[in-house]
Amino acid sequence: MSCRCALALTTVSLAAVSIASAVCQDERPPNNVVILADDLGLRDLQLYGGWIETPRIERMAREGLTFTDFHANSSVCSPTRTAFLTGRYQQRAGIVDVIVGSREPDQGILPTTKTLPRVFKDGGYATALFGKWHCGFHDRFNPIHHGFDEFVGLLNGGGDYHRHGAWRNGLEQQDVEGYSTDVITDLGVDFIERHREQPFLLYLAHQTPHNPYQTRADTPATRAKDWKQNRVGEENRPRYVEMVQDLDRSVGRILDTLTEASLAEDTLVFFWSDNGDVQMSPVEGPHRGRKFSHYEAGHRVPAVAWWPDRIEADTTSDALLAGFDLLPTFTALAGLSDHDPADLDGESFAEHLLGRAAAVRERDLFFGYEPKLGTAMRRGQWKMILKEGGAQLYDLAADPREATDVLAEEPETAAAMRAAIEDFKATVTRGS
Repeated sequence: MSCRCALALTTVSLAAVSIASAVCQDERPPNNVVILADDLGLRDLQLYGGWIETPRIERMAREGLTFTDFHANSSVCSPTRTAFLTGRYQQRAGIVDVIVGSREPDQGILPTTKTLPRVFKDGGYATALFGKWHCGFHDRFNPIHHGFDEFVGLLNGGGDYHRHGAWRNGLEQQDVEGYSTDVITDLGVDFIERHREQPFLLYLAHQTPHNPYQTRADTPATRAKDWKQNRVGEENRPRYVEMVQDLDRSVGRILDTLTEASLAEDTLVFFWSDNGDVQMSPVEGPHRGRKFSHYEAGHRVPAVAWWPDRIEADTTSDALLAGFDLLPTFTALAGLSDHDPADLDGESFAEHLLGRAAAVRERDLFFGYEPKLGTAMRRGQWKMILKEGGAQLYDLAADPREATDVLAEEPETAAAMRAAIEDFKATVTRGS
């Protein structure tokens, strides 16, 4: 298939041109598969020293690149997904907290917002989202309005793994039979097989392992009436393990499908999570915090990139990156950078991904969750959390668990970061 990457190279940087030309070389532009877990933390996976074996994700790591300092843009679902899809801080879309279904009719990514699927659709890609949307519950925010050719899944933040009466197929409400993880995976496999001859963007947004903690065996007919399905603890811990391992098998099925379709060398697969875990692990992890926290475990997440013969196998990156960096990275690799949304906050790490750059540019990263948690900021080794005027400062190089506040010992660093946070809060607003 002839390369179409040259179509979008008129105004991009020389670095982007070199990436696109090196990737294409008279080939089809690369497919992109994004597999997003829900509430999966670093401490959950054995890959990061955790407690659950995930051999397929570990296979991705052996054959690809593992990130150790990759972050969701928030410690909760909706803001992270918004940042990923727009390439910009979620505050610019006015989404800083979880969108709670029909109770928030004005919350969602506006259809006029330029998004990742829109850029790829306009660039000739087939696009699909299967699974969880959570970027606007009402019809006007539906993924179909954002450049997805196909959407089957749930609009809100969670739901029963066996009952799907509120799911959508496009704009139509439609019940879908099956266990959620299997349904999402089956749809992804089918989409890949139907688009062997056309470049595609596939976004698999799993519910797993978000509550309720239901396995295949926990059908409506077999559930105990007094079972606390959302409780974090010993009762549901075995279920949690099984759910994560189901997700792992799903990852394996996608990799196998790409390999069997002779598409592996044409496809970048990126696996990550939308926020930190809920502390289901029986052992303490390397970082402090959890979902709904500005400490590192709230937003530092597992992330693995797989692209045979393009990404060097069995490599690790400690680059400070975040979910909103994926949009410019994917478009750079596809030669679509000149169609990026204006004023991106995310930055491409395509050169780093392909092993052609030793380091990613140093920059500040912000994790705003106002007013509940305040605002957090990373500046290299330094981490500040600022809420209602009160501040905490940590040196992550010496203290990765954020156990010792060094605010008093580092007044100049603290003052500079506090000023940067206040400027961020003042300038990154809805519509900006």
